[in-house]
Amino acid sequence: MPLYDVEHVTPLTETQQEQLAIALTDLHVQRFHTPRFFVNVRYTDVSHQVVFRGGIRRKYNRIIVRTRAGSNRSVETYNDHCRDIVRVWERIIVGDDDDKDPERGLRTVWVMGALTTGLEAGIARPKTGEEQEWLQLHIPEFRKLAEAGDEDFIELIKEVDDTMPSNLYTKLKAQRSQYG
Repeated sequence: MPLYDVEHVTPLTETQQEQLAIALTDLHVQRFHTPRFFVNVRYTDVSHQVVFRGGIRRKYNRIIVRTRAGSNRSVETYNDHCRDIVRVWERIIVGDDDDKDPERGLRTVWVMGALTTGLEAGIARPKTGEEQEWLQLHIPEFRKLAEAGDEDFIELIKEVDDTMPSNLYTKLKAQRSQYG
């Protein structure tokens, strides 16, 4: 569900894009306990885009995070997340160059918590904080999609099977069968 829009003026190699996508996904999964399958990263070369900031033409790298807001996600949590995003960018894109070009840095990270809901494969996404329960509720549908060869759902099932504590899985499965 979250979308990381990486708008860059610095040329990025495919390797850098892949490393950054993995690192942003890892950050999101660790901080917000979201399945990896939910996290999308999109790249747009904006080196020819006209942007004015304060009435002055500017070119800069930025990441716009579109995610769901929730009472369990504070401004401090998002600020920490933004700082971590900058650190990841610095490590992967800027590197250890002694001659650091300021234009290669990540100038801005915006978090837009206006993503209300969405559908994926016809299934409505969960509310923030209810991802684990939602996963268990829909696991039969996900398994069918995985068995039909849907690569995203194959990965989701693998992640759920690898990370879900078996006692929680059993408990949630019992609760689900109790309610039909």
